[in-house]
Amino acid sequence: MVSSIVGNYLLENNLITVEQLLDLMKEQRRVRVKLGLIAVAEGLMTQEEADKVNRLQAVMDKRFGDIAVEKGYLTEGQVEALLKKQGNAYLSFAQALENQQLMSIEQLEQYMLDFQRDNNLTGSDIEDLKSDDVDRILPLYLPTGTDKYMNLVGTALRTIMRCVDTEVYPEKAYLATSCDADNGALQQVEGEHSVICAMAGKGQALLQPASIFGQEEFTEVNMDALDAIGELLNCINGLYATSLSQGGVSMELDPPEFSDKITGLGSEEMLIVPLHIKGATVNFVAAIDHSIEMKQEV
Repeated sequence: MVSSIVGNYLLENNLITVEQLLDLMKEQRRVRVKLGLIAVAEGLMTQEEADKVNRLQAVMDKRFGDIAVEKGYLTEGQVEALLKKQGNAYLSFAQALENQQLMSIEQLEQYMLDFQRDNNLTGSDIEDLKSDDVDRILPLYLPTGTDKYMNLVGTALRTIMRCVDTEVYPEKAYLATSCDADNGALQQVEGEHSVICAMAGKGQALLQPASIFGQEEFTEVNMDALDAIGELLNCINGLYATSLSQGGVSMELDPPEFSDKITGLGSEEMLIVPLHIKGATVNFVAAIDHSIEMKQEV
């Protein structure tokens, strides 16, 4: 997720092109993050020191960490800690940027300071973002006073990442009473609290999620495609209900409802989380102890 968030920030600021971002995503999946890049990112070594160790590796049959310890740049404990971070998605993205000769980790870190300022984030917030942990990232995108939605939205995001798009990423969520949409699906979960969640889109935004999850090549967002979206919601809510049941809370899922002829969703209060899925914006909508109505075309 962090790769998509940071990559699209660089794209929006004309620092990379669409083609370069697509190449970066492919490159990231096959790179192994170099220890020197992590050490520089962590502030344990300078770029000059890392470059010096890289040059020494060309004439010495030793690992980067061993040379860095010999030179006094790192301790053995620091090397061990850095090795554990080689699978981090943010660092993999940074490595891909370097491999494609687009920018160094130091340059990326400077742009991250701009990202932090532009989004009114703290240094701790940026560390949460770089962790690529959904549970640490989500609070940065949910409005104040919506903690009760954290588990549900987190379950939805993780399910979509597993089943539809590993590169899905959110925009800032907000509370509202209406949501514009042409089509969508919703499902109610009954129990101690009434929970309703929905996925709604404009035009063909739901086409790719429906095709991928439904394992069928739909040509348009029709009732068959929306049936697949309903099943995706059923999967999300099933996992959500299971997590609640571990705490002794019993929930029952109603059958999903869907329509390809709506003008939007309405509620006394609902949380709208815009998600970027496969190049389109889809709204994940949730309401706890409030109803959501699909407004039908007249």
